[in-house]
Amino acid sequence: MNGDAGPDPNPLTRALRTATPEFVRRRFALKFFIALLCIGLFVGGVGAVGTEQIRTEFEQQVLTEHATMAKQGAEGRAAWNTRNRNFVETMARSGAVASGDTEAIHDRFNAEMRGRDYGDDTLPNLHYVDAASGRVTVSTKSSLDGEPLSELNATLRSAIEGTTQTRLTDAYTSEATLSGTTPRIAYVTPVADADGEYVVYTVPLAQFTGTRFGSGESTSLVVDGRNRVLFHQSNNSLLLDRYGAGNDAPGVARELGPAESGAMRAGPGAGALDATAALADSDYVVGYAQVVGTDWVVLVHTDIQAAYGTVRRVANQGLWATLLGVAAIGVLGAVLGRNTTRAIDRLTRKTEQMRNGDLDVEVQSGRIDTVGQLYDGFAAMRDSLQDQIAEAERERKKAQVARDEVVETNAHLQNRAAEYSEVMERAAAGDLTQRLEGDGENDAMDAIAEDFNAMIEELEKTVGQLKSFSDRVEESGRVVGESATTVRDAAEQVAESIQRISDDASRQRDDLQQAAETVDEAVAALDAGDPQQAQAHLDDVAATLTDVAGRTEDTMAEAENVAGAAEEQAAELNEVSARADELVRYVIPLSEILGHFTTEAEHEFVFSGGPSAAPQDDD
Repeated sequence: MNGDAGPDPNPLTRALRTATPEFVRRRFALKFFIALLCIGLFVGGVGAVGTEQIRTEFEQQVLTEHATMAKQGAEGRAAWNTRNRNFVETMARSGAVASGDTEAIHDRFNAEMRGRDYGDDTLPNLHYVDAASGRVTVSTKSSLDGEPLSELNATLRSAIEGTTQTRLTDAYTSEATLSGTTPRIAYVTPVADADGEYVVYTVPLAQFTGTRFGSGESTSLVVDGRNRVLFHQSNNSLLLDRYGAGNDAPGVARELGPAESGAMRAGPGAGALDATAALADSDYVVGYAQVVGTDWVVLVHTDIQAAYGTVRRVANQGLWATLLGVAAIGVLGAVLGRNTTRAIDRLTRKTEQMRNGDLDVEVQSGRIDTVGQLYDGFAAMRDSLQDQIAEAERERKKAQVARDEVVETNAHLQNRAAEYSEVMERAAAGDLTQRLEGDGENDAMDAIAEDFNAMIEELEKTVGQLKSFSDRVEESGRVVGESATTVRDAAEQVAESIQRISDDASRQRDDLQQAAETVDEAVAALDAGDPQQAQAHLDDVAATLTDVAGRTEDTMAEAENVAGAAEEQAAELNEVSARADELVRYVIPLSEILGHFTTEAEHEFVFSGGPSAAPQDDD
């Protein structure tokens, strides 16, 4: 069965039907599986896209947080630098330094460094340097107090020479000098109104160890313009080591400038990061920001697992939720699809049985949903088909009975028609005594028989009367012929005085002869089956005879005045008149009978012999 509905005007539906292979369109289970797969893929895609979007947004948030932490660290480092600058400049403007009194300067420096162990190489130091004399005039580090300037680190000496404003030195480490080996930076500022005199404030880089710029899971450090580690939050052994982290965060930060900050994902760690336990050989997120007034860059690092652990857990949970949702859809769809497909397959098999003629198949389902309603609909259709087939069978039987009756009736009618045909043929051949017999089985045939019998009976009477009339006419014609001969002979013997009577008799003879011929024509018309023409001839005969009778009476009236020689002629004429009156009496009822017949054409009345023959002259 084709699972598709009828034609759909929807262009999208038509396009889908055109694009879908025929074997897919014919299988509901396959279409349901494909639809379920599409739904699962859609849900999975939405879940994956949503999870990926959350992950991306969270990772961007992590990058933003690291950029913020680096920015805050850079601001803190800039503030720290500012404090150190302000401090050294304050010392350079102090009254003790302005007095030039060595003891006063010493006391002031010591007062600032009070409570500190000046022998500790990890503490900051103040130096008062007289470049003109080339000596460290005053120092809080006792080993340098009063020592030549050459005892200072070369980086310090380079910063002191020609400085006209406060200068921050590069990081340095003094080896084999009285300054020790601790990495430091120094702030150098000239003393106002004192030529070649400077105040130097040296700060060990380790002083910043233990300071974090970010969260507890991050590793913070600061690199200088040569990407050496200036400050490290937890490992002094890495100071002045190459950053070498395998990323360009310091360069990007310097391109952005102090006003901007940023973050990136990088790794695995190298250089100083590789020596940091929390970041060794791992990917990480690094936030970067340049410190204002320096080429330093603050870097805040967090291991990728720590940085993205939450979002990854959320993403994983989202993916698992998506997978579970897809699995739930698949399981639920599989269960529903399997049950629905099985129900539809059962229904398909049952409808196939119904199509093959088995209407006793059981179509029943315990479901109350659309599939159950479909079962109920097919069951109702099956019951309706059974009723219709039963009704059709009853009608077929009725039609068969009616057909048998029609066949029997036709056979009966054919037999009766054959019998009637034989009777009618005999009647047409001249046997007017033939009659049709009704059997009471068919009213129409009985009516035909009755009407035919009435017609043939009437025709038989008419023909009988015509035959009698024909005999009478023949006899009268013979007598009239003989009388006419006698009258003609007598007329020849009558004198000129009875010429008029003779002429009348002659005309009467002619009229009677014409009447005889007309009778012959009437008989011929009857023989030809043209009663109307026969009636017309007989009417002429009757009129002629009536006229003859009238003239005969006139002649007889005149003949009474004729001489006795005409008595014989008068007697003959009386006989002719009597015969004519007799013919008139026959012609009038015969004309009335023939008036009942209707014909389509006029026919000549011809006698086959006797009176039908042409009149013969007596000569």
